[in-house]
Amino acid sequence: LRKPVWNPPDWVFGPVWSIIFLCAAIAGTFAWNGAQTQEMQTLVIALFALNGTLNIAWSFLFFRLRRPDWALVENGFLWLSVLALMIALTPVSATIGLLLAPYLLWVSIAFVLNWRIVALNPRNS
Repeated sequence: LRKPVWNPPDWVFGPVWSIIFLCAAIAGTFAWNGAQTQEMQTLVIALFALNGTLNIAWSFLFFRLRRPDWALVENGFLWLSVLALMIALTPVSATIGLLLAPYLLWVSIAFVLNWRIVALNPRNS
């Protein structure tokens, strides 16, 4: 698989995702504890469940099925799910939005990287 020269080295992904997941867990805790109603708690669970499913789906499409083109499309939905978390949960606590900002940034970078991989590997699409 041809990758752009600016592709981060493999060792970067583990620490970055560890930080992102830690921040997301803290954001989820803030959202859960700050939810004033059962409906809001249900929304917190639903949004995080959707986001987690999309996160796993991207890895499955890209690595297991070896379909970076499908993963690119799915990445757009993953990005929207992070944005939805930020929009829906920031009113509970502004800290939630700040905690999720690195996640949105990383998924944005991943989208551009995924797009370049698709462009560099047209036969794999």
